[in-house]
Amino acid sequence: MIRRFGTGELPMEATSFVGRKEELRQVRRLLQVSRLVTVTGVAGIGKTRVAVRAAAEVLGTFADGVKFVELAGVSDPGRLEQAVAYALELVDLSVRPDTEVLVEHLRDRQMLLVLDTCEHLVDACARLAQTLLENSPNLRILATSRQSLGVPGEHIVALPPMALPGPRAMKSVGALSRCESVTLFLERVAAVRPNYALTGENAEEIAEICTKLDGIPLAIELVAVRMRAFTLGRVRDLLDDRLWLLSGRVTASRHPTVGATVDWSHDLCTPDERLLWSRLPVFVSDFDAAAAEGVCADEALPAERILPTLLGLVDKSIVIPVKREEGTAYRLLDIIREYGAARLAESGDEGWLRRRHLRYHFELALRGKESGRHGDQVESWSRVRRQWPNIRAALDLCVDDPELRETGLMMAAGLWYLWVACGMLREGRDQLERLLAQPLPDSQAWSWGLLTLVYIANARGDLDEARLLLERCRLHSPPGTPGAELVELVQLKMNGTLASVEGDPRAAESMLGTVIERLRPNRELPEVLLPAMVELGTCLVLGGEPEPAGRVLLECRELCDELGEVWSNAQADYVLGLVARAEGDAARAVGHARDSLRVKTRFSDTMGVVSCFELLACAAADQGDLARAGRLFAAARAERLDKGLIEQGYPVVIEESARCAERVAKELPRREAEQAVREGAALGSERAIAYALGEELAGGPAVRDSRWAPLTRREREVAELVAEGLTNRQIAHRLVVVQRTVDSHVEHILAKLGFSARTQIAAWAIRQRRGHV
Repeated sequence: MIRRFGTGELPMEATSFVGRKEELRQVRRLLQVSRLVTVTGVAGIGKTRVAVRAAAEVLGTFADGVKFVELAGVSDPGRLEQAVAYALELVDLSVRPDTEVLVEHLRDRQMLLVLDTCEHLVDACARLAQTLLENSPNLRILATSRQSLGVPGEHIVALPPMALPGPRAMKSVGALSRCESVTLFLERVAAVRPNYALTGENAEEIAEICTKLDGIPLAIELVAVRMRAFTLGRVRDLLDDRLWLLSGRVTASRHPTVGATVDWSHDLCTPDERLLWSRLPVFVSDFDAAAAEGVCADEALPAERILPTLLGLVDKSIVIPVKREEGTAYRLLDIIREYGAARLAESGDEGWLRRRHLRYHFELALRGKESGRHGDQVESWSRVRRQWPNIRAALDLCVDDPELRETGLMMAAGLWYLWVACGMLREGRDQLERLLAQPLPDSQAWSWGLLTLVYIANARGDLDEARLLLERCRLHSPPGTPGAELVELVQLKMNGTLASVEGDPRAAESMLGTVIERLRPNRELPEVLLPAMVELGTCLVLGGEPEPAGRVLLECRELCDELGEVWSNAQADYVLGLVARAEGDAARAVGHARDSLRVKTRFSDTMGVVSCFELLACAAADQGDLARAGRLFAAARAERLDKGLIEQGYPVVIEESARCAERVAKELPRREAEQAVREGAALGSERAIAYALGEELAGGPAVRDSRWAPLTRREREVAELVAEGLTNRQIAHRLVVVQRTVDSHVEHILAKLGFSARTQIAAWAIRQRRGHV
């Protein structure tokens, strides 16, 4: 199974969905005629539930699916675009603005984007929504907010309270059983009292309770769980008292009944539950029981009482459990979080709790760095990735507090694997640059932060920036300063990396060899030692010495096994594939490349996945399976375009891959070559990975029977206009877009079809019109 990070999949519903048929019908209808639909309403009215259910119902009508962006944990409007990119799993190595990256990615997609909880970012959400919709003709956006976004063309679905029983239905079991609010109350009561049912004896009291709660779903759910401890009559009487005290308190965003029921739920909690409730809002997104224990426990609430207390809050519907493949996580609804945060602010504990939150996630980050020594590296890294919103909040605290910047730098440097191996280069660069904005004299953390930026710059293919950063690091860490010896060794390794990429293998071999000899005896800095061994093996094989390269790489794999290091092992496997090709053993190359690919997919290492596609394509060509090679090359190109990846790495490898792709295109008959390109480009990430790993495609290799696959609708329009002989400027005028947009479309068409000239596009488009493939 392919493990996805930052996935924008729709959240699973923790409880049954009740009612709202008319509202769902309205949302579905509006999504057919409007490109922006906003579900509005007061807190607790069920906006997210309705949006998620509606999105699930229309999922099949969007060729590129539905993506869900949870914004509750995003407090800075400047981070909105990053949150959307994270949900879309975008890996972009450029320095383009985030908005431009999103526009480019979504331009030709037929997708529904769900922006959940926009009210605290309403202006930023409005600007982004308008920009995306103006540039992405097939995109639709479904938003939830306590207020509308105010974007031209926006359609609003204002959620009313759930239907209440009328006066004539108060005692009628049949009529009440068809009432939404009563149905919701009964379903939630059944969770705590399984045999409870609507009868003639309890019908009137249930109707009164739902009426007093004004049909607000959250209020009904909070009161329903009280049936675990109270009789129906007692619940009604207590509710009367509470609502009388709260009468008259009306706000624009919060219904008074919701405030009353939340207050009542708080009063009925145990002291431990009230204390934990006030502390959990320090988490800006989902958390697990271990995190709650690590952050919230103290003398007043010992660690051994955290889990029972947390489960008590789950029973009372204060905390929502989230079932995941790796276990149960927990979250707070917005209004519950706001209530708890207000109690936390009143307590005066917010400062020390945020530092505890920082300390916990600092240790989580460093455990991830050393995870090979202590357990499952894949699970450890994936846990860190899942906790990215909380880790980002911890890093933000370090940026804002000068006393914590050194801690933040050590944390950001320790997260190198998240930035580089898991495809979060942009986030890593942004965090480190903010933390490095002010110098820290004589700080080892400063040096490590700079070196991590070097690593990121190299991974992005920006070698000039990497050189400049290395020089800054050298000037900052002169001999004799604390930790200077290790810093100097890491600098040497990075210089070796740059030399290898820049085509100076002998200098690279010398520097990398020195690093290995210094670190290997004591297994120091495996995050430096093991990549140095992989890079030395790469230099040797690319320099025509496959046998010594194989020895270095096999030793690297032995060390990886000893240290529990999975990602570097996969790196070594990839280079062993290069060694096998150099020795003329294509079958062995396939085995190594597939072993590497299996691991890369688990880490969401998109660059590594693309490299494996290209190596497997070359090996397929070596074996004479040119059609398979063509599909894999096309899949690699499509993945690069989809994820915004640039062509970077070892020039020799890039050139060899290009030569092999050119040979495949020349040796395959034209129709077969074009068919292979269409099929490979149309696979999509998951099917391409499955195909690369040896799975046959359903119905044979063909994926789409469309003559125009793999082009998008807009790309087809551009291709047809190219065939008419129009220039890019003329096409831009015809389509009413800027020329830069057409330039980009033409580049994508060339890449997807494996062409190098506009004349090839024109000839191909003419053949498609005639029905020839």
